[in-house]
Amino acid sequence: MAKSEFGDDVEKTTVLGLKDLELLSPDKTPRSAYLICINGRAVGKMFKLATQRMVVGRSPANEILVDDEGISRQHAFVERNALGFVLVDNESTNGVFVNGQRIQRHLMQDGDKVQLGSSAILKFSFQDEVEERAQKQLYESATRDGLTNCYNKKYFADQLKTEFSYYFRHDEPMSLCLFDIDFFKKLNDGFGHQAGDHVLKTMSALVQKALRTEDIFARYGGEEFGIIFKNTDGEKAFLVLERIRRNIEKYEFMDNDRRMPVTISIGISTLEKQNYTSPKALVKAADDYLYQAKGKGRNRTESAIVG
Repeated sequence: MAKSEFGDDVEKTTVLGLKDLELLSPDKTPRSAYLICINGRAVGKMFKLATQRMVVGRSPANEILVDDEGISRQHAFVERNALGFVLVDNESTNGVFVNGQRIQRHLMQDGDKVQLGSSAILKFSFQDEVEERAQKQLYESATRDGLTNCYNKKYFADQLKTEFSYYFRHDEPMSLCLFDIDFFKKLNDGFGHQAGDHVLKTMSALVQKALRTEDIFARYGGEEFGIIFKNTDGEKAFLVLERIRRNIEKYEFMDNDRRMPVTISIGISTLEKQNYTSPKALVKAADDYLYQAKGKGRNRTESAIVG
């Protein structure tokens, strides 16, 4: 047996070249290494370990973005060498734990569970192409709306609880918006349900293009949608949503040669200085502002900053 620099016994036959690291299954099926989030805000996400060094943490610049409670901006990194994939604690505040044990450097094994911060847990796993597709499909079906491809209501509700807790504790702003399509039933009755589905899909794509990658956009009901704006005050959220509202109003939604008039009404609530005590209260406030927007003629945005 050969002794590795990590204090583990490693058989000489397992000291592989970098290309060989993707041929680890008994039948020589190509397999790639992943970190898969199994708990926390990013649950279900897969990060392929495809480069020599990948940084893990809550900075958007990281190759592996895990933005959970207690995680440092550059919490850890994964290095790839001839022995395999090495997880290294990057002098993080709260440490790195593998299978319950705190580590500084660790040669990862298939199935290892890595905990960062208070809630984020990632599983180290080798996946072949079939397993990778299956994992992605499971994640998509569990979290995405089939028609619009934005997140579903369950995922949105789960994320709202997590995000509310985080921003409430840190006394930082977070904005929530609820909006729906004006007179959608009339649109369905006049143009047909296929045209209505086209509006939902196209409108969702327009909204998604206007958002940041960290914003959470979901189908909240039939023609109702929600957005969580992380670290965003009411004024910034209002500006973004007014731009989205105007873009949808101007866009030419077509059914054959007929233009379909599509507008949205928007309500915004903002958590700041702990002014709401629960996610439910934040949702109710956004819903109240949405109904104000409808009551004032629709195709408008209402929030606390509108006087």
